[in-house]
Amino acid sequence: MSIKRVLARSILLGSLVVAETASATSITLTPSNPSVVLGSSFQIAITADIDAPDAIIGFGFDVGTGGILAFTGFTPGPLFADDPFALAPLSDADGIRGASGGDLLLGPAISGSNILLGSLAFSAIGVGTTTVNLGADDLNFFYTEGLIPEDPTLTNFLPPVAGSNVTVTASGVPAPPVPALIGLGLAILSVTGRLRQK
Repeated sequence: MSIKRVLARSILLGSLVVAETASATSITLTPSNPSVVLGSSFQIAITADIDAPDAIIGFGFDVGTGGILAFTGFTPGPLFADDPFALAPLSDADGIRGASGGDLLLGPAISGSNILLGSLAFSAIGVGTTTVNLGADDLNFFYTEGLIPEDPTLTNFLPPVAGSNVTVTASGVPAPPVPALIGLGLAILSVTGRLRQK
């Protein structure tokens, strides 16, 4: 085999590997606001780039928040609806779910770029910085965890989360509670009264 043919094959194989890597399935978490004030609400969009061979009919994730955020809800993207096999509440922090067209058995297979799986809603209940992430601790059970492929011979999978995790900062000082303000006022009156007596 000539050197030109070897080089041509090497370049072809290399370009196929690069093309395969560039189109790999991945998930991205994007906050509506990466820095929020204590007590405020915000959302994090979950989008995915899904290769055609990995086409999905549904998904399921666990949400990790780090403790200073309260999960307040999940809204599926326009191509999905809450998994009809789940009991109410349909989605919570221990299991957000979506089914293609609302039907895991008959919903169409979905693949493509920048697909909105859904939006997570949170309220900031503490001050500090935390990381929001998605998990899938049981990829063997077909209808509940990870991305659920259309092909029944494939198993559920959790692709890389682009940027891995999203960090949200909750900052601000809460207003002092009314009883504390009343107590402070009484203490000041008491001290000024004593000073007048002296």
